[in-house]
Amino acid sequence: MQAPGGVGGGGGGGEAGDMRGRHRIQAELKKLEQEARFLEEELEKLNKMDKVSAALQEFVVTIESKADPLLPVTTGVAYQSWDRWFEGPQDLRRCKCWFL
Repeated sequence: MQAPGGVGGGGGGGEAGDMRGRHRIQAELKKLEQEARFLEEELEKLNKMDKVSAALQEFVVTIESKADPLLPVTTGVAYQSWDRWFEGPQDLRRCKCWFL
């Protein structure tokens, strides 16, 4: 884009346009420096994450090896009368159910 002063920029506004260009370049450079800093911080976090991931895997293995204290331990059917609703028919030949 050309300066509003004319074709060659000799209208006296060349210095102001130069300052705007310099400011734009400085702002872009500052933005790139901030992005580089952000990426370096992100990379540091990722490098530390391996250690956390290994510790988390060990934690998961430990937790999965133990029984859940909030769940009751049952060895058989808790309620016999309920069990008949969740079982299939005993004799499939005599079953007249259309969905089985």
